[in-house]
Formats: sequence, structure tokens, C-alpha cells
Amino acid sequence: MRRFVGIAALPFVAFALAQCGSDGTGAACVDCDAGADAIVDAAADGGADATADASADAHVASATTAVISKTHRYIAGAQGMFGGWGPHLGHLVRSKEGDLWFADDSCDDSGAGACDVLVNRRLDYHRFANGAWTRAKSQPLPSGVQQNTGTIVDGASLATYGVNTSTSRFSECRFVTATMVASCSDVPIALASGTNYVGAAISPAGYKVVWATTVQDGGGGSFGWIVDYGGGFNGPRTGPIGGYNDASYIHAAFYGGARASEIAMHAQLVSGLAPNWTFTGAVGDVDTASSNAVTFAVLAPAGSDAAISTDDIAIDPATNDAHMIARTQSGAAAYYFRAAGKSWGAPSFVLPKVYRARLIVLEDGRLALVYGPNGKGLAYRIAAMRAPGVAVDWAATPEVALTLPNGYANVYAIYTEAAVYQRAFPKTLNVAIVGDANQREVLHVAIDP
Repeated sequence: MRRFVGIAALPFVAFALAQCGSDGTGAACVDCDAGADAIVDAAADGGADATADASADAHVASATTAVISKTHRYIAGAQGMFGGWGPHLGHLVRSKEGDLWFADDSCDDSGAGACDVLVNRRLDYHRFANGAWTRAKSQPLPSGVQQNTGTIVDGASLATYGVNTSTSRFSECRFVTATMVASCSDVPIALASGTNYVGAAISPAGYKVVWATTVQDGGGGSFGWIVDYGGGFNGPRTGPIGGYNDASYIHAAFYGGARASEIAMHAQLVSGLAPNWTFTGAVGDVDTASSNAVTFAVLAPAGSDAAISTDDIAIDPATNDAHMIARTQSGAAAYYFRAAGKSWGAPSFVLPKVYRARLIVLEDGRLALVYGPNGKGLAYRIAAMRAPGVAVDWAATPEVALTLPNGYANVYAIYTEAAVYQRAFPKTLNVAIVGDANQREVLHVAIDP
């Protein structure tokens, strides 16, 4: 375990990542998000956008780091297998006992358990105790699971979901943290061929929601979700997605109070024929107590810079105001705000040259924005969520840059401890990251602001 001190950030160094998608067949569908093999240098302007440099004052914070895993699923040079895949999926969660866990899609460098693009071998459950991470349990995944999985805390268990392409079902793996007993079985609800891009969340009321999209190259895909109110899964609730190929990489957040069964979903919509896809950022809402399908609406651009993909979404449980970060065509992270009962507008703040960004609602009511300024490791801002109906003024919120170990200059994935995966809002900031230098390694960063 190593401890580092951070100071206020300087201008960004830029890079951009091209995206790829699914072949829509189900049998050999490989998810690659923003394939790290496609990195190109886009630093011509030096990241000079004034909105990113909010304050000249130095703000010092500390971050404690510890390596979680060195068997994170990744194959060098293989399209669809870069180590930053799937930050929209919950992996970093706090168990009923209060321990921090990381449920990792894992594989080996060689041998029978070697990494394979078409086979997700196993789940490794890592527990944090006494300042260090230990692999406590490994659970083989069903042979039909190809893509990565998403994890939530369901009572005494960690529940992990993937798409089993051989049975056209969701696979559910349960790990009881107190007893270390783990097992996997299929959810008995049929899925259409070509379904993938799994996601999962748990509501404040304890509803489990699992979703995926049916991919149709050239248009005509669909999106569906299933829900468990406590007596088993119901669904699927399925609908078209406006002629798009699929709705993928979905980040989700639940509303609070009387709207606790309602969920907001931030999606990437794909159109066109492979390999010439076009990507569009979108958002939709649905009441999980209903049987309705999700209807997605396209996001407004940041000026002339279109939103093309997802970074994160969060909701203030006290006001039901919604906050969202979307990735833009230029490789920026754009902040959107929607007051309760209102519509989404254009973004009010943009961080240029930021590949990954996440939003975390803390137990004390503050909102954290954690992101990876390209070439500069990890940074964050923390702000009080303001009066009802008022967006966070991120430009006036000091940025704090954290110095990380070597190998994490470019952050490819940020996994967060967040209420959408475990029902409870975190007290402090805990993230797990994957860097560019060693994509088989996952690093825990505990931030003490």
C-alpha cells in the first residue's frame, strides 16, 4: 500500500479513443467500448479550454492506493479486450458486513484459464482489509458468458449478472460474503438472439433491475429490462430504440423519496453498418414498478461538440435533481443538469480531454466528480448539491489532482462505490481504476478530501 499527496491540476494533455461495437450475432459478439488499440494523439491545443482551469489556488488532498488485482481480463492487441472495458458495471461494492469488495472479471496469462475474447472465464472476489486486498474466492462463470459482468449487493450476497449466449438467458452468480459460498444459475427468462451489453442496479427499495440490448447492425435493435421486487424476476420489458442498432454502456441512477422505483438511464445509441458506426449520447427514464419500455432522448450538443457516449449519471435523493456527464465527439466530458420535473438542457460545463469521468453522491449530500485528465492520472472535485433546481457550478469548484503510481497517467476505467450498486450512499470516495501501462492491474484509490 502506498500513500500519495495531490495538488491542484495543470492543463491537460489530450488523447482520444475510437469506439467499436457488437456484431449483433450473439455467438461471437465482442464488446470493446473504446478500444485502447485505437488511441490517437489529439493534443494540438494543449487542453486550453478555460472551463477546465477553475482555480489557481492549490488544494491538497491525500489518496491511499493499493493494488486489487493483477488478473483483470485483458488481452494485449485483441480488439474488444482492453482493460478499461465496462466502467458502467458495478464491481466495487460494500457488503452487508461493511467490507469493501471488488468482483472482477478475471483470467490467467496462460494455461486452461487463459484470457479469451469469446470466453469470460471467472469472477474473482477480492476483499479489502487492513489496508490490503486479498482474493477471497474464485467462481467459474458459465461457458456461454462472453462479455463482462455487472455486480450489485443484494442482502447478504453479491449478485453478478452476465449474458449467457449459449442459453439466451441472464446468468446470475451469487456470492455470500459471510460464508464465501458462491454459485451461478440462469434467470429463467428468455432473451432474444444477439443480446448483450448487460447492466444491473438496485433501487433504494431493494428492487433488482438487470438490462441488456438486442443488437441489430444497420438499425432495428431493442432494449429490455427485467426486475425482481423480492419474489423473482419479472419481464422482460422490451421496446424499440428509435431505429438505432443498440442502446449500450448504460449508467443508471435511482430517484429518491416517493419516486424510489424510478430509474434514469444514460445510454450510448449506435447507428449505421459495421465498421462505420455513428454514436449518440442519450438518456431515458422508466418506473421499475411498471411494465413500460424505456424511451431514450438524444442529448443536446456542447456547442458544436455532439454527445456520443456515456460517463455517468447521479440523482440528488433529497430534491430528485439529476446530474449527468456525457462523453463528446472531441473527447471531452460534458456536464448536464435536469431539475426535478424539468427537461435536460445543453451542458453547462465541459472538461476537455477527459476520457473517463464518474459522479458519486456521498452520504453527507455532496456530489463528487472523479475523472481522468488525459496524461495526468486522476483528479476530482467535490461540491454541495445546491438549492433545488440549481446546477452545480463545477467551474467554481476547485480541482484536485492526485499523484498516482507509475502506469496510471491515462485512466481507462473508473469503477466507483456508489448507491446504485449497493443501496447505501458511500461515506468517502473509493474508486478502482485501470491505467494504460498495465491493463491487467486494478488499483484501489481511497480519497480523503
